[in-house]
Amino acid sequence: MSITALDERAKSVMNTPTSEEGRVLRRLQIFLCATVVLIVVVAAIRAGVCWGNTRYLTPTNGVWLALATDLKDGLFYRPLLGPVGYGGTRYFPLFFVLYALLLKLGVPVLQSGYLLSAAGLVLLLVGTYRLTRRLGAESWLSACSAGAVLAAGSVQLSLLSIHDDGLACALNVCGLATISHPRLIRSRILLASVLFTLAWSTKVTTAFGFVAAFLWLIFAGLSGKAWELAAETACGYLAVAAGLFFASHGRIATIFKACASAGTSPIRTLLGPFHMLSVAVRDDPGLLLFFFLALIVLPNRTARSLPVLFFITTIAVTAFIFGSPGTSWNHLLDLQVASVIIIAAWLADKDASLLKQVGVYSFALATVLAAIPVVHLLQAEDRVYPSRRFERAIAVIGRTPSPILAENPLLPVLAGQRPYVMDPFMFRVVRQHIPHFADTLFEGLRKQAFSAVVLTKDAQTETGRSWYQNDIFGPGFLAALSEHYRVASVLDDQYIYLPMSAASPEAEASTSPRENCIREH
Repeated sequence: MSITALDERAKSVMNTPTSEEGRVLRRLQIFLCATVVLIVVVAAIRAGVCWGNTRYLTPTNGVWLALATDLKDGLFYRPLLGPVGYGGTRYFPLFFVLYALLLKLGVPVLQSGYLLSAAGLVLLLVGTYRLTRRLGAESWLSACSAGAVLAAGSVQLSLLSIHDDGLACALNVCGLATISHPRLIRSRILLASVLFTLAWSTKVTTAFGFVAAFLWLIFAGLSGKAWELAAETACGYLAVAAGLFFASHGRIATIFKACASAGTSPIRTLLGPFHMLSVAVRDDPGLLLFFFLALIVLPNRTARSLPVLFFITTIAVTAFIFGSPGTSWNHLLDLQVASVIIIAAWLADKDASLLKQVGVYSFALATVLAAIPVVHLLQAEDRVYPSRRFERAIAVIGRTPSPILAENPLLPVLAGQRPYVMDPFMFRVVRQHIPHFADTLFEGLRKQAFSAVVLTKDAQTETGRSWYQNDIFGPGFLAALSEHYRVASVLDDQYIYLPMSAASPEAEASTSPRENCIREH
C-alpha cells in the first residue's frame, strides 16, 4: 500500500486518535528517543577513543593544520612554491582562520582542532533542531531529529577528525532556520545572508542552502525578499573573495586556478552520482537508510517546500562534488542532514495516528540499523592505532633542523616544523599543469636534504605503488625516493624513510628493511 493510500485510510478511519492510539504513539516516541540516545552515546565513546589515538587524522586533516600554522605565523595561503615549500589547496578559509586563532590563544595543536570540529557539530545539531521546529515539528521530534543526524558515519567522522564539513553544514542549516521564520523582517534576511556567506567561506560548495532558500521565497510569492537575500548574499560572497585576494597578496587567484578542478573531467562529473552512491554503500551504509526513507516520503511533499528544495539541491551539489577526484565519504554529511530534515518535516505534518506511527517507527528503525556499522567501527577500526603514534614516529626520526617530507602534514607540525608539502594530492594535480613543478622536490630527494620521508602506505605493494604514482606526489616520486632513501621503520601507518647516507653498513648487512619493518610492528 502506498503512503498516499495509507494516509487517506488513516484520515478516514481515525480523524481523532483514541487513547490506545495515543499510547502506541507515545511508546514509539520513547523507542525513537532511546535509539537517538544510543547514537549519541556511541558518538561520545568514539570521540573519547579516537581523540586519544588520533585514528582519523588523515593527510586531509593535516592540510587544515598546515594552513592554520602558516596563518599563525603570518602566511595566508602560501604560494604554490616558495621559501617554505609547496602550497596549493582548494580549501576556503573560515575553518583554518578560526583554527589559527585558537593556536594564537595557546590552545594545543590537536586539542584546538578537535574543539573546533566539536563546536561545528554542536552548532549543526542546534541548527537542525531550530529548523525542524520552524517546519512544524514538535519539540521531542526536533530533538530526536537533531540526534539522529549523528547516526551516519560521515557525520560522526566530522567529530572524530579535524575538518570543515560540520561547521559549513551547520552555518548552512542555521541560515535556513533563520530564513524560515514566520516573521521575515529585514534583520533576519540580513542575518541569513551572513550565515550563508560564512558557510560559503568555510566550504566553497556550500551554496545550496542559499539556493534552496532563494527558490523557496520565489515560490512562496516573496520575490522581493528573495532578491533582497540574493543581493546581500552576493555582496557577502564578493567581500569574502576580495578579502581572500588582498590578504593573500593575489596568490589565491593562481592557487585556485591550479587546484580548483583537481583534475576532473566531464565524464567524471557525469559519473558523480554513481560514485556518490558507491562510496555511501562502502563507507557509510547507515546514511542510505535515511536517504531512501527520505526518497519514499519525497513524493508526498510539495515540490516548492523548503525541505524538498534543500534536499534536491543538496543531492545535486553532493553528486557534483563526487565527480571530482579525491572526494571521500566526509562529503556525505550534508546528504544525511537534508534527509533527516525532510523526514522530520513530513512527520510534523501528519495528524493521522496510523501514518505517524508508521513514520516514527520507520525513523527509529533506521536509526537503530544505522547504529550497527558505527558500533562495528568502534569495535574493529577505532582502536587499530595506539596513542601517540605520530610522536613515536618523530622519536625515530629525531629532532633535526632539516625538513621532514611527510604525506600527512600533521607530523612535521607536531615535530615543530612547517610542512614542506602542504597537500601531496594537490602537488600531483598541479604537476599536470605546471612543467618542472616537481623539480625542486626531486632535487631535495637526490641531495637527501630531507631528514626523513614519511608515507602512510607501503610503497612496496602494488596498491601503494599505484597510490603514489596516480594519486599522491605523482610519477617519478617513488623512483627518486628508493634511490636515495631506505625504509628504516614502520610504526602502524607511518612508513619512515631515512637518507641512505644515514644508513649504517653494519645495520644494512645484519637486517633487511623488510625485517626491520616487521619488528617495528
